[in-house]
Amino acid sequence: MRAHVAPLASLGAAVAILATACSSSAGSEAGASPAAQGGSTCNASGPTSSNSGVAAAQAALKKAEDPSSAWDGPTAGPTAQKKGSTVVFIPAESSNAGDLGVEKGFEEAAAAIGWKTKVIDGGGTTASNLAAFEQALGLRPAAIAVSSFDTASAARDFAKAKALGIPVIGNHTGTNAGPQPGVPGLFTNITSDPETISRVAADCAIVASNGTAGVTVVGCGTEVAICQTKENAIVDEMKKCSGCTVLAHEDYAFEDASQREGVIAAADYQKFGKKLTYMLSINDIYYDAAIPALKALGVGPAGPPLMIAAGDGSPTAFQRIRQNQYQIATVAEPLNEHGWQMVDEMNRALAGVAPTTYVTYPHIVTSSNVNEDGGKADTYDPANGYRDQYKKIWGAN
Repeated sequence: MRAHVAPLASLGAAVAILATACSSSAGSEAGASPAAQGGSTCNASGPTSSNSGVAAAQAALKKAEDPSSAWDGPTAGPTAQKKGSTVVFIPAESSNAGDLGVEKGFEEAAAAIGWKTKVIDGGGTTASNLAAFEQALGLRPAAIAVSSFDTASAARDFAKAKALGIPVIGNHTGTNAGPQPGVPGLFTNITSDPETISRVAADCAIVASNGTAGVTVVGCGTEVAICQTKENAIVDEMKKCSGCTVLAHEDYAFEDASQREGVIAAADYQKFGKKLTYMLSINDIYYDAAIPALKALGVGPAGPPLMIAAGDGSPTAFQRIRQNQYQIATVAEPLNEHGWQMVDEMNRALAGVAPTTYVTYPHIVTSSNVNEDGGKADTYDPANGYRDQYKKIWGAN
């Protein structure tokens, strides 16, 4: 059962599409063929590079390329608690594919364990996220799940929930997987390791360019701690490549992406010209705004620049990769599986037992494997049997 509650605050989003003509210098330089500036794939299964830095990146990519077909998560835990209860799920921003993918998995799993789900849209800003959380507390649910919340801002409200006996489970809520030091009201946080995600994305640029990438990095580190963690990991990994260059590091509030990224991407393109071969971001959503702006400047689908996202594996990213349109890779998390994992951790909290230490490994999606994992679906959904495994733990088979 599902009930949606209207957002308490909303943010108008208008994609910035530039109509300005490209300057003659930027147009001639940045229009160079991708073959001259690097490759359009980062498939790690080819011949090992003679460049030691590229070879190291190839080796790191191999594990992220492989499909996940064997279950490596928990096999024991409490049976279903408080059947018939209502639980709340709050995505920080319902339009963010990463939040929405986890939300769908959470609702599916909650129904399987015997709970009713109420979804409250977080509205896209820190203030509206906290207002949505206060609204959830007023409903006195059995438990609350949040996605992409900033722990520093929400710590006081999480503590309030704990005082009321309402467990809080997070997704992308904290700087790493598991319980968060200094945030005792958060039972645990579900995520693939953000540093691993980011290193894999950077390794993709290193391999695709054969160690010559000129990149820009964009994220929201000034707003959310996990963004800063991912951005720093991207930059650090790129610095290991002696022939690569980080041309610019852009950082602004996540909710401003649709308004600002088009302008920023176009400005970087005009500034750096043929030096800009790859754009790296902490999330696919930035390219939804960047691509129209770059198209207006004459950039074709084969680039350069080409785009690589360190999360989350959105449907639009899958489509771009499948069609060889601007984006060559996304480091996808198993979003639907994470929703099921949140329900399992929530059930453990309700049973009064400790959270698990399970952390899913991220998966890089490229044109080489986009049709393998989950078939021709537009999300990464590993064939590791996670639904049956969790239902077996809960006694819900």
